[in-house]
Amino acid sequence: MTLPSGAVAVVTGGGSGVGLACAAALSARDARCVLVGRRDDRLQAATESLDGAASIVAADLTVEGEPERTIQTVLAARGRIDVIVHSAGMFDKASAPDVTADHWRRVMDVNLDAVMALTRAGWEALSDSGGQIVLISSIAAVQAFEGNAAYAASKGGLNALGEVLRLEGRDRGIRVITLCPAQIDTELWDGKAPDPVRARMMPAAGVGELVADLLGADRRIDIGPVTIRPIQDPWVEPEP
Repeated sequence: MTLPSGAVAVVTGGGSGVGLACAAALSARDARCVLVGRRDDRLQAATESLDGAASIVAADLTVEGEPERTIQTVLAARGRIDVIVHSAGMFDKASAPDVTADHWRRVMDVNLDAVMALTRAGWEALSDSGGQIVLISSIAAVQAFEGNAAYAASKGGLNALGEVLRLEGRDRGIRVITLCPAQIDTELWDGKAPDPVRARMMPAAGVGELVADLLGADRRIDIGPVTIRPIQDPWVEPEP
């Protein structure tokens, strides 16, 4: 099965990285994507790279009222919402003793609270369309890494939220898919990983294609959390 032609897909973090890769894969399958992010210029540039008709909503989803405005804007322009891909996120490392209250709050705001707020705002629209939600979580939700106290907590919370939404969405005709990727080569790694390491990470485009394929899977299939990894640890140089 495939997504219905003309399906409306809201993609957060759509200006770059995994979000843009998901939008590209969905656009290639005739979805009408709405890219959501904070920077209007990046969103505009991103739409020009997509095959299908795409639009943007510039919004900071951590600000009260912005998730609701985003959903209302999409519904006013498109009339329906079939998919929400929650791809926006932040990755700032800090060991537990160094996690300040501001650091903790910011990570939770972006990686967890904004997801809940946009989901809540779009729940009725997704119920009406029998829509789908994709949560881009992280391997850090299920595997511990040093320096990831706040990030891991936010993604662990996202996984737990996804399981509740998956259960509660069934009677409303909503399917929820949680993807837990390991290292993906995106700008989140700028200044954090050298080029040879990044070359061994998963390509964002491949992850976007996987998300689109999962969304196109037979709706009689319930998809639990999906963990994906590079074929080898990118931090370990392969033997010659």
